[in-house]
Amino acid sequence: MSDLSYKLAELRPAIRPVAESAAWIASFVIANTISQEPVYFLILLLVLGSDVLDTSDKSRGLFRDFIAGSITAIISVTLNDQLGVAVGALVAVTAVARLLQKLS
Repeated sequence: MSDLSYKLAELRPAIRPVAESAAWIASFVIANTISQEPVYFLILLLVLGSDVLDTSDKSRGLFRDFIAGSITAIISVTLNDQLGVAVGALVAVTAVARLLQKLS
């Protein structure tokens, strides 16, 4: 492997959460723009369900769900979207509760 490959491999853990958060924000804004919010909410809930049912010790998915739910709720507040606030808050709270359960 080249030095560039090693450097990219070292940066990947730091870049991935930022890229995932940016992707969630972009998908929410696009879904909101084309009036397909229910599809976004369904995907958000399905990903949360998958991470909640995951029996491994890794909790990265739950942290990602917490960030996605929080960002969804914040953006929904700015757009005055009550359904978005409810779904985002539900996802964030559920992810934190499951994360704390896994850590205990």
